Amino acid sequence: MARNKFPVHTTLSSEAVKILERYEKELGAKNLVLEKALLSLDSTKFKSKIDINNIDKVIKRVSTGVAGLDDMLEGGVPKGSSVIVTGPPGTGKTTLCMQFLMEGVKADEKCLFFSFEERIPQLIQHFMRFGWDLGSHIDDGYLEIFGMSMLTFEEIGEIIETYKPQRIVFDSLNVFTDPEEFRKSISWRSLHKLLKKLNITTFLVTEKENGMEKKVYDKYDFVGDGIIFLDKMQINEVEPTLTPVLAVQKMRATKVDTTPQPFRFTDKGISKYRTVNLMANKLQERMDVARSSSSEEPRYQ
Repeated sequence: MARNKFPVHTTLSSEAVKILERYEKELGAKNLVLEKALLSLDSTKFKSKIDINNIDKVIKRVSTGVAGLDDMLEGGVPKGSSVIVTGPPGTGKTTLCMQFLMEGVKADEKCLFFSFEERIPQLIQHFMRFGWDLGSHIDDGYLEIFGMSMLTFEEIGEIIETYKPQRIVFDSLNVFTDPEEFRKSISWRSLHKLLKKLNITTFLVTEKENGMEKKVYDKYDFVGDGIIFLDKMQINEVEPTLTPVLAVQKMRATKVDTTPQPFRFTDKGISKYRTVNLMANKLQERMDVARSSSSEEPRYQ
């Protein structure tokens, strides 16, 4: 019986063996054979990493739980996106994120909530205001909450790899890390890479000192695939009451209207007004006036 030219214990793949045999016939000298073969093997690996045929051409959408907002996003946020949810304090950022997680739980998706400034009892009370049954969701294994979290990026990564969630909320990044250090942080880059690898849709809450009428960005904004800005604005000079508004300022792979849209808080969470044309136009006019009357140029923090 003929002996196998390549023993069973060899570490070479069949592809590598073919490349070696080809260059052995052409070049003869073993050092040249190995050099050419390794170059070809590297080239083969590189091509396999960018195989366009293996990329899903259909953009899968993840519902935010807010019907009106989904309408603004072609049906939802692109799956696997990291979305910055930002705005001044008290504008509904945490509520929107909780609603986003509850929508995931309804779809039998595992969800994680990391809060860096609120205790678990406070968070649960906040959830329960809108009739969301946290206890059963936690018992069923679809929701985990970490309040007043002192976890490091590395520890968060370990939790994510073990739990394997489809949705995550971080609230808020300003408490967890300095914006100037955040984007360059190796630990964050590693965690962000993990989120992308596992195709997890993530909402990251950040705080703004300014309203949306001022065009001011920070380092967090540049990290996100999308930015949802929540604010409160006065519709007209006669009515002093501030109206809650939201604007999708950015969303990759999505055609968006950046005009501020009014919304309201209901007993079931956030709901965007259906009839918004007149109010939205007035909001945009007020923003334009506020910007033109300001002597400051747009600033980027």
